[in-house]
Amino acid sequence: MNPVFRNGLLLALSGWVPSVYAQEAPPAQAPAAAAQADSPDDGRSVYSVPSLTPQWQAQAVLNRSTDKLKFLTADEDIVVAQSMSGVVTVLNSENGREYWSSRVGRENDASMPAATDGQLLAVITGPTLHCFEKFTGRRLFSYRMPQSPSAPPIIFRRDVTYGNATRTLRWIVVPNIDGSIVSFDVDALERMGRLGTLPSDVWRGEQWRFVISEDIRFGVLAGSSRLGFATAAGNIYGVMLSGSDAGEGRFQFIMKSGASAPPLLAVRGTDERVVSATKDGRLFCVDLNSGGRMHWGLSLAAPVMKPMLAIENDLYFVTHDSVMARHDLVSGDAAQISSGTGTVVSQAESSRGELRAYGASVEVSIDGLTAFAPFRIANRSTQQEIRSLTLDLSRTPLTFTASTADPAVPAITVLGDGREATGLTTMTLSPDQKSATLEFVGFDADEYLYLNLGLQHPELAVQKIPDSQLSGADIRVLVAPKRAAAGATESYPPRTIKGRLTTGSRPWKVAGISSILAASEATIYCEDLAGTIVGIDRRNGTYQFSMNATDQSIRLFNDRTDRVITSSLSGQVTLWAERRIQYGVTPLPVAGGLTWLVTPVAELQTDFARYHRNPEQRPLMPDVPAREPQVATAPDSTAAGG
Repeated sequence: MNPVFRNGLLLALSGWVPSVYAQEAPPAQAPAAAAQADSPDDGRSVYSVPSLTPQWQAQAVLNRSTDKLKFLTADEDIVVAQSMSGVVTVLNSENGREYWSSRVGRENDASMPAATDGQLLAVITGPTLHCFEKFTGRRLFSYRMPQSPSAPPIIFRRDVTYGNATRTLRWIVVPNIDGSIVSFDVDALERMGRLGTLPSDVWRGEQWRFVISEDIRFGVLAGSSRLGFATAAGNIYGVMLSGSDAGEGRFQFIMKSGASAPPLLAVRGTDERVVSATKDGRLFCVDLNSGGRMHWGLSLAAPVMKPMLAIENDLYFVTHDSVMARHDLVSGDAAQISSGTGTVVSQAESSRGELRAYGASVEVSIDGLTAFAPFRIANRSTQQEIRSLTLDLSRTPLTFTASTADPAVPAITVLGDGREATGLTTMTLSPDQKSATLEFVGFDADEYLYLNLGLQHPELAVQKIPDSQLSGADIRVLVAPKRAAAGATESYPPRTIKGRLTTGSRPWKVAGISSILAASEATIYCEDLAGTIVGIDRRNGTYQFSMNATDQSIRLFNDRTDRVITSSLSGQVTLWAERRIQYGVTPLPVAGGLTWLVTPVAELQTDFARYHRNPEQRPLMPDVPAREPQVATAPDSTAAGG
């Protein structure tokens, strides 16, 4: 673990970013009570940061002295490792145990990443399409296609009801180098694999072919009934997948510039959207089920070259200048990050013809990026002291009913650090408990006061008031000149200056990112320009986690689950699960400012992976082999099917 957390060092508030290294053991489990916010007397709050922990490691079947790993793919059930020599290893995604392994095709054939669905696994080597049962490895067929593929295949299935019977239809769709999309019927090719002949009502292996004579470099997308794909010529096409009109085009959306990244399909109920990036730095979102109606379009500073990720209504992408951005999937608008809440209350006074010697300026601000950040009140005045400061919450979104006549209702509580330096003497509350007035003696220029505001109830723990709830609060500050000599400032009596807290925002952007790896509920995991795996807070875009895994040079883009999957070139596959570690954060005043004591208090673990594409479904996992897999070398070419 990061020694900052292990040793509980004092960290400066400004620019503090927690970092946890997953290679070392997490802190010991603390009692449940320790994870709760402490009393306002010590000012402690709880801050949670993520950490990646290896859930399992497994060795893919290959000859590590001569062979290297080529592709790494995964779905909700399995992880598939493909080596340069054509050996395919299928691992259980929950525990890493091996289901099966086999050499597919001839050694060193050109190949494509594997495609899977709930029951099938398809691999293309050379011009040959191979299909297996996903969990057993039983070969269903090998079919030599008339053309070589230009992008990985996909598997599409659909349940069709005939009277009282329901039949599952399955197709494998492959884009080819001649600019065509071809659909193969799995049942027909499986029969040919068993009997050596196609069914009597099928005269060729192809179900349908859609020809456009445009270069298709990225995989196609299958919705509920339509196929979508983008071409290098700058078009998005929609094609019917099944039925009497299977293979017929439904729309052509012209982008005027070639596709620069794999398109993304976002399914939200009956709403199916295709998001495609272009080489001239634009993003288009079109409806797959309509005639290609455009929902929105964006112009970016640089093109998107890497796969995009859609989680709920958030769309994440990395531009070619290494900037990761988050946009709303529905509207296309850029997400905003709160830059904090605050105001500068100022007033300048002077006599005619004289310098402004008695300007008053008070800065009140709170950083909205960290859960435990307090208000900072800074006296930026010239020869002015603060006599009192009133914070009025009557105009804020904060809703609570309070009265001094009833002690069993919420009340504002204020913890101040820097009391002695600023001469804080008393704090009084208004009858409705929504206005707090602090009085000072000697709050001079260039001095600071830190305040934590909370709602206190006799029967409940103190609730920290977030900065978003404080926007709109009125600030009144009584300032007075510092008198150097008797009568020198008679024309500048004490006066009250006013202001109102407002919340600022900026676009959600993170620089220095190379590619996206996976996303959990609160964190998106990426690879930065140095090859380090980093965790970014999805809410505010701050760095929360950093892990140097240089030996894990192959990183999977996982848009199915919240697991991070990596591998070494020698086939050592690792699946990383998120662990969130809670830290108690206690403010400690020191000379010249405020620092924080950070101590681990609890560890929160997840049990199963979180599914992104099918969040409400959990596939039934088959029985896991009883014995642990043994590290094996690649089989001989004569022993493996191909």
